Amino acid sequence: MARKSFALNTEPHVAEIGAEELEFLPEVESDLFLDAYEELQAVYREAKIDTSDLTSIDAAQLRQVTGSLRVFLTKFMLPASAEAFAGMRLPDRILMDLMEFVTEVYGRRPSTLSSDSPTPSRSPGSRGTAASRSKASTPARGRSAV
Repeated sequence: MARKSFALNTEPHVAEIGAEELEFLPEVESDLFLDAYEELQAVYREAKIDTSDLTSIDAAQLRQVTGSLRVFLTKFMLPASAEAFAGMRLPDRILMDLMEFVTEVYGRRPSTLSSDSPTPSRSPGSRGTAASRSKASTPARGRSAV
């Protein structure tokens, strides 16, 4: 009989912002994260914000996107942190960093769990099918005897 133990995180994840600490849920069901992330992405798509032309951004759209991001983040915070966060005025770069933090913490899911799971990131560099120049100039594998 096979036996495997699984550990659950019990300590909150912590994001430090200056002297403040925001505590996030130790564990989150994947559906909660995926649903919240999809809702946030839908707001971004609907807003059609062109980040290359910041003069084209409507203030109302930007407020909607920022508000949706704040709602997304509070879904994963412990209640006391969510309450403290509601009164924090933060620059957009910090909000974006918090979103990346939450995505890193809860978004790591194997792509085989669901067809809706995000696809794994490609490794750096390009993947080509052509033989590399080094293989063409080196007749044998391994280190050369120089």
